[in-house]
Amino acid sequence: MSAPRVLLVGAHGHGRGHLQRLRRFADAGRLELAGVCDTTAPDPELAALSGTAPWTDDLDVALRRARPDVVVVVTPIPTHAPIGLAALAAGADLLLEKPPTATWAEFQQLQRAAAAAGRSVQVGFQSLGSQALPAVVADVAAGRIGTLRGIGATGTWQRGSGYWDRAPWAGRRTLDGRPVVDGALTNPFAHAVATALRLDGSEDADSLTSVELELHRANPIEADDTSCLRLRTARGTTVVVAVTLCAATAREPAVVLHGSRGTATVRYTRDEVTWSTPEGTAVEQHTRRDLLEDLLAHREDPAAPLLVPLERTAAFATVLEAVRTAPDPRPVPPELVEVLDEEDGQRRVVRGVDELVAAAAQRLATFSELDPRWAPAAAPVTG
Repeated sequence: MSAPRVLLVGAHGHGRGHLQRLRRFADAGRLELAGVCDTTAPDPELAALSGTAPWTDDLDVALRRARPDVVVVVTPIPTHAPIGLAALAAGADLLLEKPPTATWAEFQQLQRAAAAAGRSVQVGFQSLGSQALPAVVADVAAGRIGTLRGIGATGTWQRGSGYWDRAPWAGRRTLDGRPVVDGALTNPFAHAVATALRLDGSEDADSLTSVELELHRANPIEADDTSCLRLRTARGTTVVVAVTLCAATAREPAVVLHGSRGTATVRYTRDEVTWSTPEGTAVEQHTRRDLLEDLLAHREDPAAPLLVPLERTAAFATVLEAVRTAPDPRPVPPELVEVLDEEDGQRRVVRGVDELVAAAAQRLATFSELDPRWAPAAAPVTG
């Protein structure tokens, strides 16, 4: 069997890492890099990584010339659906960066197109390739932390003005009339949401019975940078995801499973699990499977299921749709915001938010339940 022909769409920014990975796979004979499509010309590093693969800024030309078996899409969020649909129409399988689409309608359209074409769509939630997740699911089911009482996820990162200025769509809810939904919950901490849903086994379209949102922003942007999400799943689990990009101290995000006799803390960026039970504390390190490698293996043996097929991101798409249709994020009370001048611009820190995020995930509560200063003018958005 000849090596699959792969087209990369989007090579700058996060796409650079994808091109580096494609080059390694190509050099190992696992695939043929058939082309690169990007609206910006390559810099010397990207040109070297591309090798002899043609580079074009026209998607139709790229699809026609490359005749790809697989298309890897690493482009701005509002372009995911149209590019993905074009790739499927060309007969290619798809590795689509997260979030898969900007709206629920686009998600359904992509699902229908993939089914009609008989092609596979893998979504780039890299954390879902971690072998830590099935191990935790199995151990929790076996009673290692007793009865599961809920799941709390935290994310406390720092992002300055350069982060929001990096692209026209950054920090936007819409751009030129199209949904973008580039908020903390749906892009930088999308992995926290998706990982929590995977650990609960609540990933399909009917998995969520309610969605509560408290969306806030300390930066002069449209989207949320500090937010809290509370889900109730059909399994009866309460899931809270509390995040900020305005932290005083940057920490690794974590998803904590709270049980009647202990906790399991999954640090998904490190594939690490910390178990805390009456027997003591144990730290376990796991490996991670590359999602492109997983897609290639699925092509060779369709009986081998994909790690992140499009249909298993339906619950996440439901959350994104709730964020998209929610009222605009509320400004954080000015008295809580500190503006720091740094070499590359300004960075905003929300006083007390690190502790608030931790408490929300620990107590499975919303920000407004913990601190009245965060109470919205009306009730939290519920879906």
